[in-house]
Amino acid sequence: MKNVDVQHTRNFALIGHSGDGKTTLGEALLFRAGATHAQGKVDDGTSVLNFLPEEKDRHTATISSSVYAFDWDGHHATLVDTPGDPNFNADAQIVLAGLDGAVLLVSPTDGPKVGTEKLLRAARRSDVACLAFVSGMDRERADFDTAVEALRKLESGAIPLCIPIGSADNHSGVIDLMARKAFTADGEGEIPADLADEAEAARQRLVEAVAECDDTLLEKYLEEGDLDEDEVREGLVAGTRRGQILPVLCGSGAAAIGIDPLLKGLTELLPSPADRPPFRAGEDDAELAADPDGPFTARVIKTMIDRYAGTLSIFRVVSGRLLADSSLVNAGTGEKARVGKLLLMRGEQHDDVPEAGPGDIVAVAKLKGVHTGQGLTQEKGGVALPEISIPQGVLSYAISAESKGDEDKVYASLGRLVEEDPTLHLGREASTGEFLLTGMGELHIRTTVHKLKRLFEVDVELKTPKVPYRETITRKAENVEGKLKKQTGGKGMFGVCYLTLEPRGRGEGFEFSDEIVGGAIPRGLIPAVEKGCLEGMERGPLAGYPVVDIRVRCIDGKFHSVDSNEMAFKLAGSFGFKAAMQAARPTILEPIMNVEVTAPDDHIGDVMGDLSSRRGRVQASEASGSAQMIRVQVPMCEMLEYASTLTSLTGGKGDFHMEFSHYDEVPSNVRDKLVAEAKASQAEDS
Repeated sequence: MKNVDVQHTRNFALIGHSGDGKTTLGEALLFRAGATHAQGKVDDGTSVLNFLPEEKDRHTATISSSVYAFDWDGHHATLVDTPGDPNFNADAQIVLAGLDGAVLLVSPTDGPKVGTEKLLRAARRSDVACLAFVSGMDRERADFDTAVEALRKLESGAIPLCIPIGSADNHSGVIDLMARKAFTADGEGEIPADLADEAEAARQRLVEAVAECDDTLLEKYLEEGDLDEDEVREGLVAGTRRGQILPVLCGSGAAAIGIDPLLKGLTELLPSPADRPPFRAGEDDAELAADPDGPFTARVIKTMIDRYAGTLSIFRVVSGRLLADSSLVNAGTGEKARVGKLLLMRGEQHDDVPEAGPGDIVAVAKLKGVHTGQGLTQEKGGVALPEISIPQGVLSYAISAESKGDEDKVYASLGRLVEEDPTLHLGREASTGEFLLTGMGELHIRTTVHKLKRLFEVDVELKTPKVPYRETITRKAENVEGKLKKQTGGKGMFGVCYLTLEPRGRGEGFEFSDEIVGGAIPRGLIPAVEKGCLEGMERGPLAGYPVVDIRVRCIDGKFHSVDSNEMAFKLAGSFGFKAAMQAARPTILEPIMNVEVTAPDDHIGDVMGDLSSRRGRVQASEASGSAQMIRVQVPMCEMLEYASTLTSLTGGKGDFHMEFSHYDEVPSNVRDKLVAEAKASQAEDS
């Protein structure tokens, strides 16, 4: 690592929708900065940023953020290439919480898409200053002005800092409006005469935008009609770092056009760790300065399994210094961890470094008990950063070992992958007995299965999970007898209870009320009646689903001084409960999900129609740039394979998030179908 001051440290992410050229632009930046010997390409598998086998096999999408440190023009920079696919871009949102800047990639043909806007919002939430780059200006139908205008509709403060020289096959360079220079494949030169007027008009609009961000500059601009060079530059820097201005550059990552102005923008416009809004830490939410001599504080932004080093924890140092062969503390758990080597990440390669300071992003192998999102600090006088919020998965699959005897290995290996990717969740659904792997989409789950095979040599089966239906009652059933009378020649079994069942509100659960008076049932035997009812709730009378939201009142009973015991009243309670269920008009409940779907305006009709066909109930909708965001409640059973449908309906431009809301009664046709399926299954088993 080059020994540079905090002011000359930069860390930034490449963010945006999938397919808009983030990795290609990252390769061009690294090559132009001299960090690589050749410009890697995604299509031929030579990219140093897309190095995972799953990425090389697909030759298309980044599935995991890749970290690459490099030095350029007296600065030490760390580039993080993030995924844009909705299945993986939660990784980008997590990483942004530990960075200072970002470059937002924008399509020159489609403008900002759903993922573009989503990640711009995530950057703003994390106090990350942004530049935008319209990449692929050499593509057919490329239109810089239209892309910029679409960015403005996002209320982003977009203003061109560069304009293209030609487009599509005629794209040969860019004009830097601040430097008043043209940058082409031949190097730096004068602005072409036929573009001089356009460039001057674009520069004037840039000056106006800068003036509008500062009252003093605006007053001078209105009086004199212009600002001097230093005022424009200082105002542009301030406006960018405050999020008032989104400078828009352009070019082509594949053709390495526009890379010099972008590198200049990264170092001049994006903040150093000392210039960004401060991180806050500790119980008093105090500001934490990027002070090399302050208390060591860091945030884990990524965990990855390395084939040689094992589990790597990648973290950003917020304050203080960390030396190799030292120790640190997990701020969340208080556990100490020993640090061996500090590793500087260069894609798949790692370089040892002796220390790391504010703004540096390094990795440490085998930090036990440390997970993505957690804070790290020093043992004495340390302060705790709040943990990063981890997005929740939206899609589950039932997962099982393909070969008997591999279960332990499968679930242990999955545990390692869940540790690496916190948006994965592995759990058991008690009502169905299935182990569920939950992730951000179908591709996310299937990629995880591929990694499971590659890293741990285990095969698994994926199935659409069973829906956790429930049963309940719709009316009161009063004074229903539960009776056990058994005489075997010796000591018999006798117990009688009278139960009243009443429906409770959704989510209120089970309640047992002891209303026995006069010793009709001995006090010590009444809990056995409750146990019998609880056993009866395990399988409802219609389709065998667990019973919920019921009040049981035990109102009377009979006992025998010799033949009554706990088992007798437990069975009597179970019999009485089942009889009362039948009399209380049972029904089936289904889980209802809160769903947020974001889709481009021109696809929203198809999306709405599809959601309606899934029994969706729209709660609200709102415009979001060139897209619409719909809030809708939909039964879980209708959403099990929704990800692929949304991709098909929107050409991959749609996105959705889903979480459990409540249980509701199923329609009669659905209930009848579930009951028939349960009876058929029972007949097969018998």
